[in-house]
Amino acid sequence: MKSSFLIIFFGLCVGSIHAQTIQTQYGPVTGHSNGAVYEFLGIPFASPPVGDLRWKPTEPPSPWTVPILADSFPPKCPQKKYGLGDTTFTMEGQEDCLYLNVWTPDTSAGLPVMVFIHGGGNQQGSASEVAAGTYLYQGKNLAGRGNVVVVTLQYRLGALGYLVHPGLETENAQGISGNYGVIDQLMALQWIQNNIAHFGGNPSNVTIFGESAGGVNVGNLLTAPPASGLFHKAIIQSAGPVINHYDTAKLEGIAFVDEYISTGTDSAKIAFMRTVHPDSITSKMESPINGGIVQQTWQPVLDNSIFFDFPEQVFQTGNFNHVPLMIGSNADEMLPQAPQTVFPWMVTILINSLIPPAFQATAHSLYPSGTTNEEAKQSYAALFTDAQFTTPTRRTAQCVSLNQSAPVWRYFLTHSLYPGVPIVGDWGAYHGIDLFFVFNTWENSPFANGTWFTAQDDSVQDAMLHYWANFAYTGNPNGTGLPAWVQYDAATDCYLEIKASPDGAQCGVRTEKCDFWDDVSGYVICTGTVAIEGPSAESSHLLLYPNPTGSKLNILAGTEIREFKITILNLLGNSILVAENTSEIDIGQLKPGTYFLRMEMDGKTETQKFIKVD
Repeated sequence: MKSSFLIIFFGLCVGSIHAQTIQTQYGPVTGHSNGAVYEFLGIPFASPPVGDLRWKPTEPPSPWTVPILADSFPPKCPQKKYGLGDTTFTMEGQEDCLYLNVWTPDTSAGLPVMVFIHGGGNQQGSASEVAAGTYLYQGKNLAGRGNVVVVTLQYRLGALGYLVHPGLETENAQGISGNYGVIDQLMALQWIQNNIAHFGGNPSNVTIFGESAGGVNVGNLLTAPPASGLFHKAIIQSAGPVINHYDTAKLEGIAFVDEYISTGTDSAKIAFMRTVHPDSITSKMESPINGGIVQQTWQPVLDNSIFFDFPEQVFQTGNFNHVPLMIGSNADEMLPQAPQTVFPWMVTILINSLIPPAFQATAHSLYPSGTTNEEAKQSYAALFTDAQFTTPTRRTAQCVSLNQSAPVWRYFLTHSLYPGVPIVGDWGAYHGIDLFFVFNTWENSPFANGTWFTAQDDSVQDAMLHYWANFAYTGNPNGTGLPAWVQYDAATDCYLEIKASPDGAQCGVRTEKCDFWDDVSGYVICTGTVAIEGPSAESSHLLLYPNPTGSKLNILAGTEIREFKITILNLLGNSILVAENTSEIDIGQLKPGTYFLRMEMDGKTETQKFIKVD
């Protein structure tokens, strides 16, 4: 009896040593240690969007006093879940799903914060995504090995996250609807600003990153004024920003609701829709990718509240959130989505049905049908990969780099898993493979045992984790022991090829094919007439962002400098502010206008222009 009591008491003591309770603005949460980091899973950042809160802007959670045991992933948001390359699905999730997860190596360190937004076509996916038998976005390794705080979040999906309908407009003071999933993301980012310092994160150094639809959302947030100040760096993986026309989404929303109830007023229809089981609503979703074509059925809309113009126009004007940007895509994004067998005649029909006649001859030259099924399959997948990923990535990198002084960095992933292994070994650098490497979770997969986890895999995951973490620290991915990654320049289109031995000296990713898709779509090349020209890699190592700016000015130097002096000068050359050894300057007291920042370091002086706005 006595020995049993001692064993229980000892177990409780050991458990308390490995537990950590943090007070958030709404109430305490208790996490646990996982290796060298503390893990907090399932922290509510909003009220459950159920009942009358379905299709309402996100509301804060009700406060609590008893610590929440944050030791398991939260429920997924309702979705019709399709696997990679699958046509079958499962119904998953529940509406009480607005939670986030935190991994931190040190609860008192003030570390950079990396906030991941998951993908899935804005209609499936979650923070607890499982792929190859492991949690894909498990933040333990990225947090511990990168010495950063990692946050993953969830947001409403599909019709529950993006429905536009007149019955919802009448409930809104601005007369709009939709974008509920985006408002969820903004609420989570605001929660991070208010609480992450208690977990050891620096709210003034937040990087948002996402892949696929998560990358779409990151790109969209660059264009959203309400997101200003909620993040300071951004990473877009295999995506570009996409926003739908409001009126188009409204017509689609009306048709969607009419499938459930076609009589009564618009308000009565919405009242009825709030009684429909979420599985019934999500049951009408289609696969986010069908035959290699990415579906855009449910997405953010131009509502003149969060989004005021389409991304390309916003980037062109320079009126967006200027932050360091990393962006890239994979070499074989759509290879697993191609039919298992592709005959050469299928490629011929594909081109002749999709491409305008004036461009078909060029398309056949760039994506030849081949003489074998394998050659045809490669062309089939390459066509959809370049049209939907390679080309949009170049457009975003070019336009953003031309219209801000903060740096842009482009990558192109070519490393693949299981070379020579049937089926999966033929997928190449497919859509989503990068996530295993950034999070260092491939090593946890039961499929990565023995010789199937190669030295090349380990090299790629080590490099990607540290490039990403370095970027979160400084806005520059370069660091000790890593091959040099050249800053992006729209004129040269240079990038880092991510493989076992990264190569940062490459320029022009499939240039001829990207030019072709620009011509086919009538894309107007972005110019930099509005932006303040940033220094070139050859002429300067000093970068200022955001620029223009209202209150804070961040300083990024191309090399590690410990001792330096900063002087702010007006147009007459008069010194009006002096600081030393700080990468952030508070200029809120300055009047709107044009100024110069002069940095003195190592006996050298560099000067850059910036604009102060209201």
